[in-house]
Amino acid sequence: MGRIDRETVNRILDTADIVEVVSDFVKLRRSGANYKGLCPFHNERTPSFSVNRARNICKCFSCGKGGSPVNFIMEHEQMSYQEALRYLARKYNIEIVEKELSPEERQAESEREAMLAVNEFALKHFEDNLTSRPEGRDIALPYFRHRGINDAMIARFHLGYAIDRGDDLLNAATTAGFDARYLVSTGLEVEAERDGHMSLYDRFRGRVIFPIHSISGRVVGFGGRTMRTDKNVAKYVNSPESVIYKKNLELYGFYQAKSAIARRDKAIMVEGYLDVISMHQAGVENVVASSGTSLTEGQIRAIRRFTTNVTLIYDADAAGIKASLRGINMLLAEKMDVHTVLLPPGDDPDSFAQNHTASEVEEYLATHETDIITFMTGILMKDVAPNDPTGRAKVVNTILEPVSYIDEPVKRQEYISQCSRLLGLREEVIVRQLNVLTTRRLEAEDRNYRRDSARQTIDDVVGPADASAPEAPAAAAPAVPEEVNTLRPYEEMLARYLVRYGLKFIADIARPDGTLEPGTVYDIIAADFDFDGLAFTVPAYRRIFEAVGELRRGVWNEDRRAYEATLDEECRRRMDEGRRAAAAAGGSLAGLEEAERRLSTEVDAFRCASLDNFDIQYVQNRLLNSDDDEIRRIANALATERYSLSKIYLRQSTVENEQTQLPHLVPRAVNELRGAILRNIIAGISDEMAKLGAGDEARAAELMEQLIQYKDLQKRLVKTLGERIILP
Repeated sequence: MGRIDRETVNRILDTADIVEVVSDFVKLRRSGANYKGLCPFHNERTPSFSVNRARNICKCFSCGKGGSPVNFIMEHEQMSYQEALRYLARKYNIEIVEKELSPEERQAESEREAMLAVNEFALKHFEDNLTSRPEGRDIALPYFRHRGINDAMIARFHLGYAIDRGDDLLNAATTAGFDARYLVSTGLEVEAERDGHMSLYDRFRGRVIFPIHSISGRVVGFGGRTMRTDKNVAKYVNSPESVIYKKNLELYGFYQAKSAIARRDKAIMVEGYLDVISMHQAGVENVVASSGTSLTEGQIRAIRRFTTNVTLIYDADAAGIKASLRGINMLLAEKMDVHTVLLPPGDDPDSFAQNHTASEVEEYLATHETDIITFMTGILMKDVAPNDPTGRAKVVNTILEPVSYIDEPVKRQEYISQCSRLLGLREEVIVRQLNVLTTRRLEAEDRNYRRDSARQTIDDVVGPADASAPEAPAAAAPAVPEEVNTLRPYEEMLARYLVRYGLKFIADIARPDGTLEPGTVYDIIAADFDFDGLAFTVPAYRRIFEAVGELRRGVWNEDRRAYEATLDEECRRRMDEGRRAAAAAGGSLAGLEEAERRLSTEVDAFRCASLDNFDIQYVQNRLLNSDDDEIRRIANALATERYSLSKIYLRQSTVENEQTQLPHLVPRAVNELRGAILRNIIAGISDEMAKLGAGDEARAAELMEQLIQYKDLQKRLVKTLGERIILP
């Protein structure tokens, strides 16, 4: 499958109406110039999801999600960019024309599809082994029957069996025409030396197979449980990571559970494959597992797309509960609402689901679900002797640590009150200890960040080991670590102007020959940057700047000329209709001439407003629907209005809004960035002077001269800006 060509993409983007797209999922009601409804991305009672047809974007002012029609479909339906475009093309009956991929793109896409195809073949092969071959029917199928798994669950989760022979899958796949190298890259085959030469053998042998599906339903990996009783054989073997399988992003059963998770607004987490399958069989379908691995940020964020509520099911093993503490902290750090359920002694989710009816399982979960603090206190405190203050203090710290990850003030206070009641400690004592734990965590995160940044900086400076690798362009600005980048708010303001108005003409720019030409917001910023040798230091904003520049130099000019031709036809039509109406109304010659002047003024105003709207919508439409994930993310964050006008101002005949003030706002924003850069330079010179010792008089004099020059420049800039400098 190739990529959709640019003309088709543009036709989809131009056709897709945000109100029509959102209305397929949300009931909208007209509210002034916008539409409002309940946000589909989180639970709410009061509508905060706003849809603006004029700008073709939507936004939830509570959770922040939204964007263009493409971005909405990607977020709501969990689709890729290309999948969302195809969805919209089907909705509007737009024929898709695909473009030729580059050799590199074709190769990467071909390899990925080949690996997925190999996995799909292996899935069907393992399924066939289970039901059609004697070894599967005699060994594996009775195992599933013994574990209480019925045929419906075997089919739903595509369970299978790998024959206990080293080349069974290899022979079947190569006979079917699959390249052996894809069997190796997916991990289905293992390469090893035998009798002096390299040969391949099946990774999964004599094992029942649990396929692992991506969120879209593609088979990306496998887990296999041995049927042997030999203690020297690993109980479980899993596919290694590959281009298509990232363990830290996948959850077992997520594909089968995602609809139920969204519908019930809750994800239940268990540990193993059979735990998931048995719970689904019992009718509890919003269940997933981390497949025996530690819970990761990627897995948590995958769940968070569907719900912020997570229930963890534990058996009575306190050691397992303590081992999962890190995962609990990560869930709380991602602002998830975490609850727990403790099963009766001797039960795990698999056995409990097998031994109870669906209604009994549902009732137990509902009545035994508890918050994380009550749960941990009950489990951990019972192992501490009353006369052991050291042991008690350790347990208290263990219980308080998850609370230190909670940032919301109200929720944090509720947990503090609860901890005070359950642990028998005063609230002020708990608050002091939470401050200590929070400080430790933040310091550790800061150390890790600085370490990673330092490593990245070394990589950026040293560059690739290959001496033939191209050097970075001299003009590229170095990325500054986010926590020390004082220029970020100023660059964000400029990036915001670029996203919202980047191609709108706002002022004239002098050419080298002295003549003037109309300049867009992008032109003004680019000219000032070129004059002073400036560049964006925040990589995301630099990419926005470059993307608008590409539009300015490329397709926008041709598209604008085509729009102008259509607009001129509309203006001529309006003039002709106006003249006919004036003639029909009659009147004196002077009256007709006055009507002609008014008509000409109105049509000119219509033409200017239409061109302005085209220019503004063009850049927003292209950035909000970019196939570059980072550009699209930043554009969606910057595109919405920062403030709404009060109704009292809307009653006025004229309102000075941001758009009309752009000729003043954009140069001012550039000057404020210059001012921030100057402050950094002056601070750097002052720091260096403070470190000079005896014998450095020459360097001190040189620095003093520089300081005077920069201070003088700063004074002139302050006069330009005025005494009151408004920060972005």
